Amino acid sequence: MNNFKKRPVHEMPREKLVVSGARSLSDGELLAIILQTGIRGKDVLSLAMEILQVCNGFPGIEKSGIDELLSITGLRTAQVTKLKAAIEIGRRTIFASRAATRKVTSSKEAFLLLEPLMTNLAKENFMIILLNSRNELIDIRRIGEGTVNAASVYPRELMEIGIRTSASGLILSHNHPSGSIVPSIEDRRLTMNMLALGELSCIVLHDHIIVGSSGYYSFADDGALASMKQQFLRSLQSAGC
Repeated sequence: MNNFKKRPVHEMPREKLVVSGARSLSDGELLAIILQTGIRGKDVLSLAMEILQVCNGFPGIEKSGIDELLSITGLRTAQVTKLKAAIEIGRRTIFASRAATRKVTSSKEAFLLLEPLMTNLAKENFMIILLNSRNELIDIRRIGEGTVNAASVYPRELMEIGIRTSASGLILSHNHPSGSIVPSIEDRRLTMNMLALGELSCIVLHDHIIVGSSGYYSFADDGALASMKQQFLRSLQSAGC
């Protein structure tokens, strides 16, 4: 039957956490605390280890939908919602600690700020970081969620958000669920359009960052943003502006 109750008290996850702290627990033990109960013939720790194996760890649990998790024998709706809530709390905790610095002066700082919000997403999401004239954070907004490979984003609407929040600069970002960080033709077109609108609206486009499984791509770091700006200024000169 259930052998979990036969374990020594000091090996029980909750008791171990109280005595030694949460960092002393294995992934399975942490998950077991959230699940609370196992099923007939399988104690909660064994169930937790099975879930981690099936999902390939916590990142897999985060990626899995509610229905996918419920298909695992022994998992109930109450447990699945607790799992999802716990992961979201962790993500928001990381984001809050990173956002507390309030200043974004490089692509790396922008990526570290966006990472907990944009990794392991099943669909393409688009976000915008709004900055004041000192590159201090005004706000971060999720603009849209699309299909697996596309998100509906309109440059004019993005720039209007910048104007309404009195932003002096902004950083665009979206994820590629495929994991690739190579910018598409659409990514380049959007960046160019946003750069042009920013120049006309006196709002600086500092960067456009693509988040993938292997890190991120920065239009600014790659020199693509500077090239686009030169191209735009040349087009204005050609038009006699």
